[in-house]
Amino acid sequence: MSEEMRLQGLLDHYTGNDTAVVVDISVGGTRREISHARLAELVRERIEDLRAAGVRPGQLIGINARNSLEWLVWDLATLEFGAHLYALPDGTPLPGDADDTEAFLAEAGLVALVADEDGQERPADGPLLAPGDRLAGRRLRLDAPAQDLPNLHSLVFSSGTSGSLKGLRISRSGTEYVINRFLEAFGVTGEDRHLIFLPLSNYQQRLSVYCCLWAGADLALAPFQRVFAALQSERPTFLIAPPVFYDSTLQLHRKAGKGQQLDAFLGGRIRFMITGMAPIRTATLDAYAAAGLSLLEAYGMTECGMIAWNTAKARRAGTVGRLIDPSAVTFTEDGELVITRQAPLSLGYFQVDPAAEPTFLPDGSILTGDFGTLDEDGFLTLRGRRKDVITLGSGRKVNPAEIEALFAGAEGVAELVVVSSGDSGRLGAVVSLAGPVTAGTEAAARAAIEKVNSTIDPYRRLGRLVFVDHPLHSEPRFQTKNMKLRRAAVEEYFAELSARRESKGGPA
Repeated sequence: MSEEMRLQGLLDHYTGNDTAVVVDISVGGTRREISHARLAELVRERIEDLRAAGVRPGQLIGINARNSLEWLVWDLATLEFGAHLYALPDGTPLPGDADDTEAFLAEAGLVALVADEDGQERPADGPLLAPGDRLAGRRLRLDAPAQDLPNLHSLVFSSGTSGSLKGLRISRSGTEYVINRFLEAFGVTGEDRHLIFLPLSNYQQRLSVYCCLWAGADLALAPFQRVFAALQSERPTFLIAPPVFYDSTLQLHRKAGKGQQLDAFLGGRIRFMITGMAPIRTATLDAYAAAGLSLLEAYGMTECGMIAWNTAKARRAGTVGRLIDPSAVTFTEDGELVITRQAPLSLGYFQVDPAAEPTFLPDGSILTGDFGTLDEDGFLTLRGRRKDVITLGSGRKVNPAEIEALFAGAEGVAELVVVSSGDSGRLGAVVSLAGPVTAGTEAAARAAIEKVNSTIDPYRRLGRLVFVDHPLHSEPRFQTKNMKLRRAAVEEYFAELSARRESKGGPA
């Protein structure tokens, strides 16, 4: 049995590894490459920088920067030193001036804030640093409080489908648990190479970093603007991404693949790909399967960690896989998953009113907010989110994701998002057509939807429809920072399009 990964021994584990590399590709296309061994040297230099500056274990260092080698060094150095990284979401506005910076650091309890240059002049001795700056000579907030949670690793932010941010305290034991189960299930080794293009402020990406460093696998960082070029240059063996990435890849391959096989378009070395964070279309899964590529659905939350996943050895289309630890999962009477795990990924929220977010229960259980069912072989199917439930005029409650699944595969429909239509007792939908919106394509899609309507309970039927020629999942205004669908934004869009259509005398 191989040695289990431990965060405390991670630095020693990749020290001296001259074979495995970390690659950093900038927005401008500049490529840097260093070995794991060189990364370890840079981490030790930063640890000495922290110590010499008077930073104490338990204190918080803020970071608000694009993915880079320097981001990794700050993360890995605070981890080894015993301080904690306070990872702000990508794109968070910086404080306006020195006084604003001091106020922000004091409110968050930070010693210093590491942030990309934004063109504004910064005091050379202030606590606002560029990612490559040293702490020496800086006026740091060394009296900032130290965190007193012994199992604390980092403070991060997570956005749900509403797009609202929640602060989470990430645990060391929960991080180790998820990574060890992943290594066991997917067999990551020194022969692998992983490409990260989502922000490192999204904690899933940091889990991947620690996993690769422990396994001795190559790791490449690329901005989303460069991801398709990076697939060719870095040739990853596994990817973890939301459904919108896999949809975009298919679209680009069809338009610009120049006869390449899909596998070659992805670099030619893909061993497996994982998707989650949002539902994926059956047609997308089918397209990758037809190309001989393993695209596996998984399910997890930053609050508790991974819950279920499909693997090469155990997979079932339309499900998010088997439970990682079945004994840790129970269901409420109405089907919501409840996780009770000795080592959850998060220790709880911060800057969130517990009464407003009753996710963490007094007994240590975590309410997921997701409804699901298990089949006879233990595969989990998600049925929707509690927060997305629509209450009809009759008082009935429906899960939009469950209704959407009924219409999957309707002829001429590329995507369908269910909303409350505003009409008592009726559901509506924004329907993305497979081609341009014309009288003919709209009529064909209506007929296909009516065909499904005729087979289901009246309260589940779709009434008011609006048609568009683009999938909403790929539009930034309908996505959270983690590329989940913002249903509230879709509902507003539906109302806007409906009103516009009515003013022109169109059908409901």
